[in-house]
Amino acid sequence: MPLRILAALAVVAVAAGMLVSSAPAQAPEASAEAAVISGSLGRVARVRASGDDGTSRSVPSRTPDGIVLGDGFVAVSTSVSGTLSATAQAEADDLELLGGLVTATIVSRSATDTGDGVRYRGSVRGLVVGDREIGTVQGEKTFRFDGGTVVANRGGAGLVVTLTADVEGFPAGTKITVADVSAKASGGVATPQPTATATRTAEPTATATATPTATPRPSRLSGYKRRLMGRGFVFPVGGPTRIAGPFGAFRAQTGSHQGNDLFADFGTPVVAVSDGTVENVGSLKISGNRLWVYADSGDHFFYAHLSSFAPDAVNGRHVEAGTVLGYTGNTGDAEPTPPHLHFEIHPEGGDAVDPNPFLVAWQRRAGAALTDTAERPGALVEVRDFIGEG
Repeated sequence: MPLRILAALAVVAVAAGMLVSSAPAQAPEASAEAAVISGSLGRVARVRASGDDGTSRSVPSRTPDGIVLGDGFVAVSTSVSGTLSATAQAEADDLELLGGLVTATIVSRSATDTGDGVRYRGSVRGLVVGDREIGTVQGEKTFRFDGGTVVANRGGAGLVVTLTADVEGFPAGTKITVADVSAKASGGVATPQPTATATRTAEPTATATATPTATPRPSRLSGYKRRLMGRGFVFPVGGPTRIAGPFGAFRAQTGSHQGNDLFADFGTPVVAVSDGTVENVGSLKISGNRLWVYADSGDHFFYAHLSSFAPDAVNGRHVEAGTVLGYTGNTGDAEPTPPHLHFEIHPEGGDAVDPNPFLVAWQRRAGAALTDTAERPGALVEVRDFIGEG
């Protein structure tokens, strides 16, 4: 037998005598941290979580000099005993920094790590730097003004303002971070290590000719699209509704329209589109009466311009799909328009996506069940503002 073949068989024999064992798995670890504001001027609404801390939330109570905040929130969640995960979210609404030198309608940022590296999402809306109206910023961008810089959507920071000179009584070097988030999850995976065992000479066998197999056809829908088309979601308005207000259309205040407008009679019930937790119930200048539903699926849904809130619209309350949360109206900057619900979808808490295909599917599925039997709230407009609470 040629020496070349003998050598090859020897290599096969050695390889066949090697088994793979696993070193002890590293203990899983998870941590998350979020703050509405951090930096040189102090922290606002900072929360932390680690291990199996579940979910922790907070809203701002007071802000330091140089920072004006209309509203905001932070939320963190970690898990190690079940699915390994760490998430952190932060949002600042109606923000003014350094005497109005930098303003923004909404600054949001999220960080998620399920053991395969952290992923950041978020955006800045209605951004104004000095006299420059910028609008909505989706990716990482840097803007300069006389005396400093503004960086949007970098890493775990929604907005970072850094002074390079004294401005409005604040010294050079002052740094303000808005929507500051971090998340880390690791461990729990065994590391393969080769272990020598008794060897046995491998006998050459005939190699089977590979037969072509059919390549699985990719699903027409994948990821969040498949999930949102599922049966766990319902149409957000409990009555006859016209879907309008195209996604991405220009808006002077926010730069672009991040949702769809659902036109219905004044006071038509507005419902939770899925099981989830109600958050950020309150009123803002642009959104009017608004709230969020953080779905159990991880997706976030934004409701705005409500005429009033229903009794179940309480921060931190877990609701089921179909629970009445409020009623259609035209509060906020929608005052000149017919009553409607501004509705947004943020898959996994990230950037808004066009809700139209999902709304159409949910509305078609509702069919005759989409009736309006709830008592109407009349002309009442209920405004809630929890900034003064701890």
